[in-house]
Amino acid sequence: MKNFFSGKWKLKALLILVAIILSFLGSDPEDLFTFLQYRGKYCSHNAITSPYCNFRVVGTLEGHPTANALVISADGQTLVSGGQDKTIKVWELQTLKLKKTLQSDSGAINALAISPDGKTVVSGSGDGIVRIWDITRDRPQKILKGHSGNVTHVDISADGQTIISLDQGKLPEIKVWDMATGEQKARLPYSHFDDISPDGKTVLFTSPDSKLMAWNVATNQQKVLLKSFSPSNLARISLDGQTLVSIKRAGKYYFYLQVSDLTTGKLKAQKRFSRKIFRPFDIALSHNLIIGSTSKGLTLWNLQTVELEAILEKQLLSLFVVSPDGKLLAGITNSRDHQNPKILLLQRP
Repeated sequence: MKNFFSGKWKLKALLILVAIILSFLGSDPEDLFTFLQYRGKYCSHNAITSPYCNFRVVGTLEGHPTANALVISADGQTLVSGGQDKTIKVWELQTLKLKKTLQSDSGAINALAISPDGKTVVSGSGDGIVRIWDITRDRPQKILKGHSGNVTHVDISADGQTIISLDQGKLPEIKVWDMATGEQKARLPYSHFDDISPDGKTVLFTSPDSKLMAWNVATNQQKVLLKSFSPSNLARISLDGQTLVSIKRAGKYYFYLQVSDLTTGKLKAQKRFSRKIFRPFDIALSHNLIIGSTSKGLTLWNLQTVELEAILEKQLLSLFVVSPDGKLLAGITNSRDHQNPKILLLQRP
């Protein structure tokens, strides 16, 4: 008995005892085990080991309480917000000043994209219309009609020549538009949309028979990337267009976080994590990070190895976006209770 309760066995016995006590007190024992397993990654407990713990709140934008869409320019100097009030607001991040307000004539703003040069904004609205805005003008340059329902996502290709949008109508469709002319170039019915590559050439979607598919917009060809991929899973393409980031459920309590070669489908790295530490509903990618939202804060993961880098447990954000260099974060606060939501800005050196 003496040997049994020595060393690590003694610690395990103590943890089991604590878990039993917590269960009687109404707390979730899994929270305790999760904390102990990843305690070295919590910034409040071990801030020296990870440079990502240096994220600090640098500003709050309070002039857009109905904001439900955000985008940061490629140079990290401009943030654009869109809201249920049908307005688009352009913010200068260096001064935290509102530069411009663009007013849509109808439809709440659901989705935004900004061109690589930062001069053009594309919006998707509840009225089924895609609008192209010159960031210096009051009215949209072009109005793209053709969606049958609520436009929930828009994107601009890296060369600034192509717009991709999708709706959630009775027959959901992904549409591809020419930026210069506003003409529709292609369309594809889909069951569940996942992501668009930065160059605008590859669209990820989940097929009705639960496969993750890649659609080549130029050739109209489709290929299977992952089998047995549920719409409740999640997939994203890295900013360089080379890596597929996927999150798959592994039973009731766990998820697999995977990175694969987008071209060959070869698995590069994989980790299994508790749902307590990684909630696959909101993620954003920078060049070297996967940033995920949890019920207790933000988690930061290495894009190549999927190793957990840090847990910022004090920052609760939704609809968050990240700058390409991974040093600037923006997200909506207080989104759950809808009481005075704000746009919070976090930055690290």
